[in-house]
Amino acid sequence: MAVAIYGNEKQRKQHLSAIHEIAHRCGRPESEVEKVYDRELSRLMQVARVKDYLPLLARRMVLDNLRHLSQAHSG
Repeated sequence: MAVAIYGNEKQRKQHLSAIHEIAHRCGRPESEVEKVYDRELSRLMQVARVKDYLPLLARRMVLDNLRHLSQAHSG
């Protein structure tokens, strides 16, 4: 887990909660979701001016990525 990108402990807990929720919702292992989440969060952090909504944006992007992966594998 790339702790440095999560910032402080409060932010870390928010991001870990998002990862857990996504994994549960998509039926994917948390380790897989965490890799995608960390990648998307890193991308967002490079361009974000306001960081308050990063967990929400990262969650949305990861869900979209995993949804597309599932469709590609099943279709």
